[in-house]
Formats: sequence, C-alpha cells, structure tokens
Amino acid sequence: MEAGGNDAIMAKALKDLQAHWDQTQTVWNDAARSDFQRDHIDPLVPAMKAVTSAVQRIEEVLRRARKECS
Repeated sequence: MEAGGNDAIMAKALKDLQAHWDQTQTVWNDAARSDFQRDHIDPLVPAMKAVTSAVQRIEEVLRRARKECS
C-alpha cells in the first residue's frame, strides 16, 4: 500500500460524518441529541486534527526511509 493522502481521506470522512450528522437534526432534535453531540461528535474535530498531523508526520518519515533505502 502506498502512503500518502491518508490525511485527506480522513478529513473527507469527518466532513461526510458531519454532513450526515447535520441531517439527523431534522428528525432528532432533543436534549439526548445535544448530549450525544457534546460527548461524541464535538470531540472528533480536535482529535481528527491531531490524528491528521500525526499521519502527515508518519508519511514523511516513511517517504524519507524509502528514499534512503533505495
């Protein structure tokens, strides 16, 4: 499997999740939804930023290793 672009895939997945989550508001708009958003959806954004940064660093290390080993 070729490294590269995994951060973009994860960013798109988060964007898609957010779009689908926003659609649920038309049929689920109560305190339980607010609690779920606070506890599960909202923490995903900063977590995803941290993961994306880590993935980018790992992919750079892998690129350098491949270059040095070839």
